Amino acid sequence: GPLSCLTQARYGIAWGAIGAAVDCFEVTREYATDREQFGKPIGGFQMQQEKLAEMATQITLAQLLAHRLADLKEADKMRPQHVSMAKRNNVRTARDQSRIAREMLGGNGITADYSPMRHMANMETVYTYEGTHDIHTLILGEDLTGLQAYQ
Repeated sequence: GPLSCLTQARYGIAWGAIGAAVDCFEVTREYATDREQFGKPIGGFQMQQEKLAEMATQITLAQLLAHRLADLKEADKMRPQHVSMAKRNNVRTARDQSRIAREMLGGNGITADYSPMRHMANMETVYTYEGTHDIHTLILGEDLTGLQAYQ
């Protein structure tokens, strides 16, 4: 169809966002095991472990959604609405995980020495292009209800 180029671009974005989130997680996990405060690695504190556990869970959910999308594409059953769901979810997930990573890195999180701040800025851009989060929400809403909420 006329929007197939957008659908393919959004498909790639859904996957690319996962890469950014995974990098944020890996950098942060390493930092948490290396950086010491109060005589032990910050990864040994409960709240830091909770943040890492939540990051890993959200990234895994995004990966599962992307793999499901790939299965649908392989079976020639992928619809633009499926891609909207994946783009919407995975970019939001990557944006959220980059923020958590930046926070866990403390003052170092805003330096060029660590990637989460760069990913955070990139995900803010990706959140908007190829259809904003809100537009993809409306696409999904129409698909779920059969009612168009936009003009």
